Amino acid sequence: MSLSPRLNSILEMIDGQYDHIWDCCCDHGYLGQAILEAKPEAKVHFLDVVESITSKLKKHLASSGYSNVCWQVHCEDLQQLRLYLPENTTNIQHRHLLIIAGVGGDLTLDMVQAVLQNNPNCDIDFLICPVRQLHKVRSGVKALGLGLVNERIVKDGGRYYETIHLSTLSEDDIPVVGGSMWDLAKGDHQEYLRQNISHYQRMQAQGNENARNILAEYMSLQELSA
Repeated sequence: MSLSPRLNSILEMIDGQYDHIWDCCCDHGYLGQAILEAKPEAKVHFLDVVESITSKLKKHLASSGYSNVCWQVHCEDLQQLRLYLPENTTNIQHRHLLIIAGVGGDLTLDMVQAVLQNNPNCDIDFLICPVRQLHKVRSGVKALGLGLVNERIVKDGGRYYETIHLSTLSEDDIPVVGGSMWDLAKGDHQEYLRQNISHYQRMQAQGNENARNILAEYMSLQELSA
């Protein structure tokens, strides 16, 4: 199965040993199916709140030859998800990776916060790839106490995305404008940085007080590359 550059970037960043990997807001389930192939040691969970999506996906997976012990489909709101049952405390030690991609920054942040609040004793990693509001998301997950594992810039369909791997177990700081993901020797990365600078210049010109400090952070990246 051929994945888009954005989904393939997410797949390539799954480099830990996980007991459970959750393809959240799974839609057609393309990413989850690729994970089934690449990570046979983990149980892959397909989660979406839309019943017509999960019903169709369940039938497809059942007829695709995958062992049913390797996957599970959930029709559930991610913000209500419990990763273990209180009476079955052995599950607390299981490592979970939740993938949240293709939704806006506000919703991404709400989902991450809800999962952490609903599962306070679990070791959880997140792979997030928000559509917008990257600075707000980065600042938000940092405030939630998560640490950085890895980050990457990917261009897909003429648009830039940031794929960010976070963990409750990591103590590494989350740079609010990105850190190791930048390679400003690359033309694409230079273009993405210029887009961010132009965006916050427009916001500053419109009187947005927060834009000034954010713009300064992006400008400092540009100065470092000079």
